[in-house]
Amino acid sequence: MIARRRGRPPADGRTVSPDRILSEALEILHAEGLTGLTMRALATRAGINPMTIYHHFKDRDGLIKALAEHAYADVATPETGDDLARAHALLTAYYSKVVLYPALTLAIFAQPAIFPEHARRITDELTRLLNEHDNALLWTHILVDYTHGAALAVASRDGSAGQQRSKQAMLNDFECGLAELLAAFGKSLRRHTA
Repeated sequence: MIARRRGRPPADGRTVSPDRILSEALEILHAEGLTGLTMRALATRAGINPMTIYHHFKDRDGLIKALAEHAYADVATPETGDDLARAHALLTAYYSKVVLYPALTLAIFAQPAIFPEHARRITDELTRLLNEHDNALLWTHILVDYTHGAALAVASRDGSAGQQRSKQAMLNDFECGLAELLAAFGKSLRRHTA
């Protein structure tokens, strides 16, 4: 006996992978924001039946969580360098993803129940890097909040020709501010260990 795969086969014989659905969903988020990301709009864009999306992701929350997992999967701590340099690189990589996918970040803020494992992993890695300090968790929150605020400020810009500052200049500002915060953390750490 041959086992049948779950779900209805596509009418045209095409199959659509979950990765392709996620890529299409990210495109909708980028172009239309969270309100534009409906199961029907996504199905139309991907050329599939909306039930296919439900088959892969259960519901809209499952889709958004999978999007976040997909988007943040490659944000990682470098293996070399001192802990503060590694924390700087980790937060800069995360900043870039928030700038790229601001609607996704806001969707996660709006629904903490869909907090992705990769976001938790990033937070845990940062906390471990700062772990020598009694207030590592407080500093983790300060640094993550700074990163979110700076990235969402850049992402909220409309891209009009009249803008005075480029995204690269704002990234440079972010990195300078991050370096200052990490230097303050380092000074605080030295005071506590002296």
